[in-house]
Amino acid sequence: MEIRPIRDGDEEGIVALWAACDLVRPWNDPTADIALARRAPASEIFVGMDGDDVVASAMCGFDGHRGWLYYVATHPDLRGTGAGRKILSAAEAWLAEQDCPKVELIIRGSNKPVAAFYEAVGYTHEDRILMAKWLVEPPVAQTETPVEVTPADPTVPLLDVTVTFLEMTSRPTAPPRPIPVTGSPLSLVRLHRPTVGYYRYIQHTVGDPWLWYERRKMNDEQIHAIITDEDVEIYVLSEGGVPAGFVELDFRDMPDEADIAYFGLMPDFIGKGLGPYLLDWAVHCAWDRDPAPKRLTVNTCTLDHPSALGAYQKAGFTPYARELNKVPDPRALGVIPG
Repeated sequence: MEIRPIRDGDEEGIVALWAACDLVRPWNDPTADIALARRAPASEIFVGMDGDDVVASAMCGFDGHRGWLYYVATHPDLRGTGAGRKILSAAEAWLAEQDCPKVELIIRGSNKPVAAFYEAVGYTHEDRILMAKWLVEPPVAQTETPVEVTPADPTVPLLDVTVTFLEMTSRPTAPPRPIPVTGSPLSLVRLHRPTVGYYRYIQHTVGDPWLWYERRKMNDEQIHAIITDEDVEIYVLSEGGVPAGFVELDFRDMPDEADIAYFGLMPDFIGKGLGPYLLDWAVHCAWDRDPAPKRLTVNTCTLDHPSALGAYQKAGFTPYARELNKVPDPRALGVIPG
């Protein structure tokens, strides 16, 4: 995803993105909002481009005292990929260049998933009352029912998390790793239209020790939509018929990019040499696509297994970006059992 300031001709794509993200309201003409921001001397609109398509946006402005964010959006197909953090970082960097000391934003009370996103990247609730007054007659009466928002619990600890994004831009030259020798036969099988219950079993069993909370926060409908997508492939490695680990390959951004969305072993199978084999197999599986991706990506963080970053680099991945975040402890929030 290329991030740049808005250009002439981007308006239609931006409005389509905002509509897809349910950001458009009858009393706010999105085309007029774009034009107003472009006329203002202390505002900017950043867009994330996938080729000619607008897939992310962030409007920001500095009033001389505080910075403000509006219309921060990523295409629904890109959620969970880090695109939101990237476009947000571009807006924050622009505000910092204006010597802006603090950033403010407004979230609709009904949009709790978005509030969780901002909490995950370091934003906090503040005890304020939002009031507004129209200085011009709105085109349509504003009829949104207020929803009470529970402030963030200050007793919930925040975890310092460094996320490392890695990429591989060409097929590995080394031959595939041989199948490890174990006490029981190994099998590697793709799941075709798996049930949500089975997916949650393998995903949570592998991920809970490393605080993989994103999928735990999703409801069954959201999980089902991902794991049954024809461009998402989930493979389970078993030893003697017992699930030992899995890898989830996301090909929804092909042919530009393939992503190792999730990869890991069940706790009982760590340290048996299965991880390097499964990762190497996943890498070759991704590059064996026809057409092959232009690049293969993966990310890991400091909550993950201590050897995860080194394992990805040893497999041929190169870091290209890092993010420092403060994340509410998902165990304290009840997202992951303590």
